[in-house]
Amino acid sequence: MVYTINEGQLLHVWMVISCVALLRESKDPLIQSEFLTRAQILLTAFVVDLKPLHGDRAGSSNSAADPERILRFAA
Repeated sequence: MVYTINEGQLLHVWMVISCVALLRESKDPLIQSEFLTRAQILLTAFVVDLKPLHGDRAGSSNSAADPERILRFAA
């Protein structure tokens, strides 16, 4: 299935990557749990906000949308 993501969703993914990096650097279990919780919340919001690309099937590369505004994510 092919999904579309916007810049806001892409920012959430970037923030999750940052949280994981900070999680690995920290030695304090309390701080690690805070970063992990924040990353889980952002990933959940990202997945819930995914929208399937209409009329597109996995393996098809047709897109009626502007490629500069919508990124394609194949899952």
